[in-house]
Amino acid sequence: MSGEPFSFADCEATFGPETKPRKDREADEAPRFTTDQILRLRTLCAPFRVPPPEPEEGRLDAEEG
Repeated sequence: MSGEPFSFADCEATFGPETKPRKDREADEAPRFTTDQILRLRTLCAPFRVPPPEPEEGRLDAEEG
């Protein structure tokens, strides 16, 4: 991960225009998660919470809106 936002244009430039449809097809054909796998993932991720916004961010949002 480079820290740069993901870009389909960069992906196409790097791997060719046929990459996105092929990857979309692979994702559609991939096996789905089982109920047990989903529940285990929820249990694993439950302790992780999104941190509250910094005070400056909250004030900026209130001023803009």
